[in-house]
Amino acid sequence: MNVLKNEKIHKDVTDEKTSNLYKYRSIYWGNIGLWKIIKFEIITTLLCNIPGALGLMLRKIFYRKIIGRSGKNVVFGRGITIRHPSKITIGNNVIIEDNCVLDAKGSTNDGICIGDKVIVSRNVVLSCKNGLIKIGNDTVIGINCTIHSVGKSKVIVGKDVLISAYVYLIGGGTYHFDNPDKPIREQGLDLKGGITIEDNVWLGSSVNVMDGVTIKSGSIIGACSLVAKDIDKENSIQIGVPARFIKKRF
Repeated sequence: MNVLKNEKIHKDVTDEKTSNLYKYRSIYWGNIGLWKIIKFEIITTLLCNIPGALGLMLRKIFYRKIIGRSGKNVVFGRGITIRHPSKITIGNNVIIEDNCVLDAKGSTNDGICIGDKVIVSRNVVLSCKNGLIKIGNDTVIGINCTIHSVGKSKVIVGKDVLISAYVYLIGGGTYHFDNPDKPIREQGLDLKGGITIEDNVWLGSSVNVMDGVTIKSGSIIGACSLVAKDIDKENSIQIGVPARFIKKRF
């Protein structure tokens, strides 16, 4: 069902008969009222790229008015892209640095939930297609990371997690490809239930975590590793392509 809905979204926004307003609403706003759309457009257009302390102060005040829920002392950097804002929840004392993407797109999903005291570094992409992305308290996401959630493949990140630069959490399943007469994108996805990163995990730079994987608490995944199956031992150190067990931390 999620695959069919995602395919419908694709067809709706690429159909030449679909109005530009409908396409823009489907991609950027979601199902919100006209007044909220006008407010969103005015605030983001005027404030998105104002530099320095003035920009930070204005975005801190006014972005709260377009986000579903935004806590106290949230810092919004320059050039942030926000899509389907009503389905984005942000806790207290969160920092979202320059050029990040918060895309909660979907017709039936819960969107993006960011806990307290989270740091989302420059150029991070949090992207949903009818999915859920949940980031726990005190987690740090390094620069240029991508977290992607499709349908039932929810991506849940615990608290006190360290995600280094260029990490990919790919909660999108894998495409079927058995039919040579049909484009791969139309053959459907095999969704494996999403990704769960438990508390106090450290993912090294350029780690890829595939759909269906759970990483137990206290684990460390070495740089450039591919995690394709569960890390079912707490406090373990794993590295490689695919990641393999090296030793326990203690």
